[in-house]
Amino acid sequence: MRLLAVAMLGSLLVSPMDGPDVDRALSIARAREAEREQFHRRYVLDLPGQIVTQIEVITEFRRVVIIAEEHVLRGDWMFTRGRRAAEDALKPLRGVVTLKALVRLNPLNTFIDAPPYVLAVGDDVVDTKLTPQYSVPFKARDGRTLSSLIGVALDASIPAGRLGQTVKTINVLLDGRPAGGTSFDFSKLD
Repeated sequence: MRLLAVAMLGSLLVSPMDGPDVDRALSIARAREAEREQFHRRYVLDLPGQIVTQIEVITEFRRVVIIAEEHVLRGDWMFTRGRRAAEDALKPLRGVVTLKALVRLNPLNTFIDAPPYVLAVGDDVVDTKLTPQYSVPFKARDGRTLSSLIGVALDASIPAGRLGQTVKTINVLLDGRPAGGTSFDFSKLD
């Protein structure tokens, strides 16, 4: 039955999560910290560039692991002992992959607002949410409390079918020009 579902869905990143997949994700969330870090490492790439410092992918499977980890950190171990709560928590984002990127701005910048960075899969720009990141407030010489814009967090949610099970380049663009990026082999992600 699962094979038929995979054949029907064709180019989806991951076939729909079934019970054993959810159980496996919940067991990862219950695992020791070193095992969880090893799992997450394939989804988060730290980049050597000075502008784009990190790109991250959150698939359905990883989303269940993250949600369950949050419950465990709050002391709700029962969340990881059954499928129903995890499946309910995943419902709003079924079939969605989230791409995230961190952009570091030069500390000498004079930006008042975040520059219009966007995420792109290959050359296709995706709808991107920008979240400015500010420094810890500090006192200026004249006594005013200030904070400077030090970075931007980018977030885009796209249908998994748009990525497929292939290698795709994830780029961060500013005014249509690449600021940084990397390739992900989506066939190797859960």
